[in-house]
Amino acid sequence: MRYPVTYSRLLARELRLDAKGQAGLLAGTGLTPEDLAALDQLISEADQLTIIRNALQLGGRPTLGLEIGSRLSLAAHGPLGQLLSSSPSLGDAWRALERFHALRVPLVQLSRRVDGDRMAICLTLQHTPDEAGLFLIEVMMVTVQRGIELHIGRRLREATLQFAYPPPAHAEAYSRYLHGRCEFGAAETALVIPLALMEQPNPFRDQRAWQQALQHCELLEQSLESGSPAVWSNRITHLLQQNPGQLWTLLKVAAHFNLSPRTLMRYLGAEGTSYQDVLDRELARQALLHMSSPRHTTESVALALGYQDATAFRRAFKRWFGEPPSVYLRRNHEIYLRNDKSG
Repeated sequence: MRYPVTYSRLLARELRLDAKGQAGLLAGTGLTPEDLAALDQLISEADQLTIIRNALQLGGRPTLGLEIGSRLSLAAHGPLGQLLSSSPSLGDAWRALERFHALRVPLVQLSRRVDGDRMAICLTLQHTPDEAGLFLIEVMMVTVQRGIELHIGRRLREATLQFAYPPPAHAEAYSRYLHGRCEFGAAETALVIPLALMEQPNPFRDQRAWQQALQHCELLEQSLESGSPAVWSNRITHLLQQNPGQLWTLLKVAAHFNLSPRTLMRYLGAEGTSYQDVLDRELARQALLHMSSPRHTTESVALALGYQDATAFRRAFKRWFGEPPSVYLRRNHEIYLRNDKSG
């Protein structure tokens, strides 16, 4: 199993590392800062663990895992983030996360167990516990909590957060990032919540976006299971995700990969897709992520996506989702206001 380099790049950014610092972050991996900057680079499990250990040593911040988990946006998780944000219900989001989490974090196994009216979301390390394992558990626990809170529109105070290890030296910091009751020395690491929450509808659900993201995750899953390298549609998607705010043309993308436009079109055709389909899918995903924030307008989202003309964005959005962006924004804003008042 291999990791996207995205998370290592975020570690370098969080620690504000210059070129020398990045070399220290990558020490012992055989990777270079140039690899860290590569848009579609994948790294091994062993290298990812080494990078985490180096980051903890360089940063000198035992709470780094909690901090990273609290700052990771859904966009950082690629199509999996889109799948979670657009899911019909919290239960659908959880089932998607259980199935596809290995696309982004294969070192932590997620599973569930129902006990009466409570459900435990269990986190199991896939390697020997050490400081890197503690980091991963902390990142995942905060990430899962934030995903649930996105759906319910408030802090998850009714959860019990169980950890299968003694209180670490920074245990007092857990309450700053985790909103339920923390218990150390438990039989397993799990986030335990009321089962009824699983049926709660997602106020930001979007069936079209959900289906698009589901298909993308299934394609990635098939690529991993076959052992094949990332297909061209995924490589292009990575490129678009790492360069937001730019409208890439087929010619520009082909030049980036040192291909002719005709060759790139042939590769995509063999995958049953086209450049326009890949571009539309990713722009639609980015648009919905931006529009989940109440501060955005049609014009600001258009600018964030790289459109110089909001009219062109309006036409594209209506083609993607069958309604103008103003209607979508107004509906989401009303939902946000209702959740804000109830919270």
